[in-house]
Amino acid sequence: MPVAIDSPVIIPLSDEERSTGVIAENHLFDAIDALFNDGVVVLQNAIDVEVIDKLNEKMKEDTAKIMNGAVKGIHWNQGSDKGNVSQVPPILKEYMFPQVYANKLASSVLSGILGPQPELHYIRSNTLLGNTTTRQKVHKDVRGRHLSHPYAIAQNICLIDVTPENGSTELWLGTNNSSPWTDHEVMHLGFVAQDKLDERSKVRPPVYAPVKKGSLILRDLRLWHAGMPNHTDETRVMLAFVYFASWYQNTMKQKFPRSLRPTIEAMEKESKTKIVVDYVDDEEVKDYLSVEFQTLFTSPHHPNQEVA
Repeated sequence: MPVAIDSPVIIPLSDEERSTGVIAENHLFDAIDALFNDGVVVLQNAIDVEVIDKLNEKMKEDTAKIMNGAVKGIHWNQGSDKGNVSQVPPILKEYMFPQVYANKLASSVLSGILGPQPELHYIRSNTLLGNTTTRQKVHKDVRGRHLSHPYAIAQNICLIDVTPENGSTELWLGTNNSSPWTDHEVMHLGFVAQDKLDERSKVRPPVYAPVKKGSLILRDLRLWHAGMPNHTDETRVMLAFVYFASWYQNTMKQKFPRSLRPTIEAMEKESKTKIVVDYVDDEEVKDYLSVEFQTLFTSPHHPNQEVA
């Protein structure tokens, strides 16, 4: 049974579920129920730790390049004193793990919420350096007049065990269902107004859940949350992908090397998802860490959205 005691629902997947990519019926039910009710669910044991460790080693090498000034066009996440960087994962064939980019367990849950063939449009990570002191303001990952029902889900994968000590995300469970866009501090930004935070904290205060390496977190984009400081010496990398419903028709695309097209298309077929990227000449994205940051989470069918 899932664990839900003032915490996100954590679903302990079996080794068989992880190896086959087939989620048990009761686990699928619990995951979809949690996403609708709380706005977030944790699929524990969804990814082989060997995969996670290999990716973590490479991404920490890339983080060192960023900190040494060898990368142009770096985007620092809001609320960070240059301690939380939006880092592009290695767009290289040897790191295109299906368990990460086309996880069939996650796909089953995503399809249950968003409909058939959910589309991956945003591929980044939040890399939290060690010994940081600042936190983010509580926000939604949406701006303007967002829809009042699920249309986009973030997939987070932490590459080490995460605790409140090293930056477990602050989560305000259930706010995906209770918070209209009028709760924003400023209409075209996603920051939540202080009076709304005060009201909600009396009803259901935020939580900071420990998450084991190998877990996969699915979060409704409308859920209130905030990045927290890392009080340890170790860098914490958290992959940050965003899936949209196909009917939403988001137009954002990240540049990917054309040589990866067969790999991507094979993963799409296996997982029944769509990885929406802009295939370009390999040389154009050889320096993948400098790929432009963008968060265009809008739909052409929802004209009342406003984006800064």
